[in-house]
Amino acid sequence: MNDEASKRDDSPAIAEAQLKLAIADAEQRDLEAARRHATIAAEQAAPDWPHLESLGILLFQLSKFSSARSVLKQALQNGSLGVEALKALAALSRRAGEAETARRCIAAVAQLEAIATPSRPHPDRPNILRLRSVEKSYFGIKTNRETGLRYCWLKGGHFSSKNLLERDRFNIYVATVFGDNLGRLDALPDFDIFMNGVSCPDLDPVGLDNVEAFLTQFPNMPVINPPHKVRRTTRAENSRRLGALPHVILPQTELFLLDGPAEAIAAQVEAAGLGYPMIVRHRGTQTGKTVEKVDSRSALVEWLAAQPLGTEVYATAFIDCRWQDGYYHKSRVFFIDGELFPVASLASDSWQIHSGDRYRVMSSTPSTQEDENRFLRDPAAYLGAKAIDALYAIHDTIALDFFGIDFTLDSEHNVIVFEANAAMRHNFDHAENFPYTRPHLERVSEAFATMVERRAIARKSQ
Repeated sequence: MNDEASKRDDSPAIAEAQLKLAIADAEQRDLEAARRHATIAAEQAAPDWPHLESLGILLFQLSKFSSARSVLKQALQNGSLGVEALKALAALSRRAGEAETARRCIAAVAQLEAIATPSRPHPDRPNILRLRSVEKSYFGIKTNRETGLRYCWLKGGHFSSKNLLERDRFNIYVATVFGDNLGRLDALPDFDIFMNGVSCPDLDPVGLDNVEAFLTQFPNMPVINPPHKVRRTTRAENSRRLGALPHVILPQTELFLLDGPAEAIAAQVEAAGLGYPMIVRHRGTQTGKTVEKVDSRSALVEWLAAQPLGTEVYATAFIDCRWQDGYYHKSRVFFIDGELFPVASLASDSWQIHSGDRYRVMSSTPSTQEDENRFLRDPAAYLGAKAIDALYAIHDTIALDFFGIDFTLDSEHNVIVFEANAAMRHNFDHAENFPYTRPHLERVSEAFATMVERRAIARKSQ
């Protein structure tokens, strides 16, 4: 036997040994060594090697994305993949611009794992079914801060229950809805309450329809955030409903389809009564990535011309709501089971305020932190009775079990609403650097869990 043939014969054994070493190194958090061994395993692995799926997942976890995608695509050609491999390949394919492959992987995940069960369900805990849709969602890539390994995270159009439901108080089942996949299940566990996580009707109206169709099978089951109520929280619908409430200002907001020349779309926008400046953004986005303030017709045309045809765009009247202290302010409250909970009050030198302004502006400006602390300690005193009544009027109109309002006040303490929906993430990301926020965030977590627990117990007693 010549040397080349001998090397080929040894390759499977070498690949397997290197994979085992890589796994051991990753468990010991020696990620550089793990990457070296995993790379060698990938080089030695034959196209039909039976451990390609495990290797691809590990390469993904180790941030070797190009190698991981190649290995997982080969494993998929050889046969079906498991859920974790499909999630990784979906995330990697989207990252590489292969949208159709990512979509097929997501659909396969929904079929294989229509309902994910907790590892050790406790018989004395309420059974919660959290419903999520993957019609418009995608798997993003995050890093575990403790291990340094990468993992997949479903993003887009949902509120996260990570900091709202403690896993030692509930048995949390997760339903991944795609089309009518849940309707094809043979049997379901016995649940005490459903929680609809689809929270952005602008992004995923189809997902809301699918969840609602599933829920019709359970007319007596309590549901956190019923889809028909979530559906009415689009930006345009909020503008019409909330803007009519006393002491609530929600600027005119109109939806446009970019189906023609930018000049023609700009004329439609102006004909709807919107003047300059105005804010334009893609429909279904919650961050500032697609947002622009345009100050003139030419700026609007330029922005519209840069967007893909077929894009749906919101145009919103701009209100300059800078306070006398020179800062723009954005406060957030959550409503949980009808009760108001203060969450944050940010200050910025820009009209487009984001959590990063905590570090860019607030961390070096003690007065802004003191201002936020006053809001968190006593929102009624900080905002005044007029604004509190207006916020509760918004709650009574939206009538969701859980949602948030981003807003500021004008000089007469009217509430200027930026957003009002359930697509707001509850997190402790900044609590370490701004410790005065933690107790208020913990109250939010406790209030949500208590609401779910109370309703689940009531259902059991029926």
